[in-house]
Amino acid sequence: MKKTLIIMLLFLLPVSLANANYTVRKDIVFKQVGDKTLALDLYLPTVTKTQPAPLLIWVHGGAWKRGSKDAIPTKNPRLLNSFLERGYALASVDYRLSGEATFPAPVADINDALNYLYEKAAQYQVDANKVVLMGRSAGGHLAGLVGALNTHKEVGFISSPNYQVAAVVSFFGPTDLLALGNKGNKKASAKSSVSRFLGGIPSDIPDVAIEASTTTYIGADSPAYILLHGDEDKRVPHSQSELLKAKLDEFGVENALYIEKGVGHSADVFDSPKYVPTVVSFVGKYL
Repeated sequence: MKKTLIIMLLFLLPVSLANANYTVRKDIVFKQVGDKTLALDLYLPTVTKTQPAPLLIWVHGGAWKRGSKDAIPTKNPRLLNSFLERGYALASVDYRLSGEATFPAPVADINDALNYLYEKAAQYQVDANKVVLMGRSAGGHLAGLVGALNTHKEVGFISSPNYQVAAVVSFFGPTDLLALGNKGNKKASAKSSVSRFLGGIPSDIPDVAIEASTTTYIGADSPAYILLHGDEDKRVPHSQSELLKAKLDEFGVENALYIEKGVGHSADVFDSPKYVPTVVSFVGKYL
């Protein structure tokens, strides 16, 4: 009985794993919602450092309904290693999926994860005062939205952020959910990913769709954005990134948009030598 209890406790504790460029602390619990435990993985650089590591936040994709924090080493290995070998730390965060909760729950979860890291920064030897948010697909949307919300301190559906978002990296992420729900003038179904995320068809609940859109919150104080998209993306049309760029340009916010010709959603080229150095350089200007 005693042996079984010890084994159970070991499973509940964060586990540290090693790699040539980093160590990773797995399953750090940052929030409990009823019976649901939310955790993050913290990748820490192995390079010698004399000060806390600058912090990146990774938000996984999966149409808001699937995926997990565990995916980044296989989905974006070049990006992950490129940052860690340069001395950055990266936290990959889980959030409630649409089968568990609808908007704004996932946004609140990510915000709470960042506030947790801000509070525990000294313990983990990271600098969580100023962070860069990154994500792909639905994760790109959530990263972009949390980034845009950061300058709006009084938002009713999240607790006040203690951290500052310096920049956002969005790989083919949605930005305007009302437009996404009507892509090609075809109304989204109730079973579509965006409808499940919002809790209803976007055109039937436009106020919610607008509230959940990054474009709604862009202003002169918004963080910088780098956006990457394929011109043959059918799941998230590249017009979504163009809509956000137009809004950023309107307010004079620094941004860059890269549209890759001939590729669709989640193309491998975005984790290749063609784009990873560009993203690393962009982030380096802000952290």
